[in-house]
Amino acid sequence: MEHKEKYKRDELLELLWHLRETNESTLPLLKEHKPMEGYMEDVKSFQSSGIILMEGEVITLTAKGLTLARGIVRRHRLAERLVSDVLGKGDDEMNQAACEFEHILAPEIVDSICILLGHPKNCPHGLPIPAGDCCAEAKDHLASAVTTLSNLDVGMSAKIASINTKDEARMFKLMSMGLTPGSVVLMKQKVPAIVVKCGEQQLAIEKPIADEINIWRP
Repeated sequence: MEHKEKYKRDELLELLWHLRETNESTLPLLKEHKPMEGYMEDVKSFQSSGIILMEGEVITLTAKGLTLARGIVRRHRLAERLVSDVLGKGDDEMNQAACEFEHILAPEIVDSICILLGHPKNCPHGLPIPAGDCCAEAKDHLASAVTTLSNLDVGMSAKIASINTKDEARMFKLMSMGLTPGSVVLMKQKVPAIVVKCGEQQLAIEKPIADEINIWRP
């Protein structure tokens, strides 16, 4: 029962973070998004514990609440990347696994996953992954598993691990070209321009863009 209550409170924190991202942190929208059984008791508990502030029907995460919610969301979205990019699972399996992982992953394991994946900035759905200490410190003791596309040697193939760009238009453009996590690319040339083959397409890519595409080392 204790674990069930913890999971329910974690889900509420995750939802509050999501509503904060979309500037919709109000009680009616909370109920509309996820009418969880007993959620009002948790809302009141969060308020008395200093996790949220209530002004009428507007809900604001406090510094304490932001820290708790940030950790849960970071674990969930990194788990999505891991299950999608490394294990190649679809949406249903990815979401189920991520929902389990977000409750059990220890902080040091989360950072190791983040480093392994090359500090991805977005989850497979395009939502931002909150940065951790490992991102700020640019730790690279596991980074040997991942490098950028621009470092791939001519004639070598590699699988894309993640796309690290804050430019949504660029992200969608790369994905429309077939450059998505899990896709295999072959480096055709690097001078005077980077040219790769992905599927049946041959694509010319500028180096700054290639630097934002992480690949698993061959």
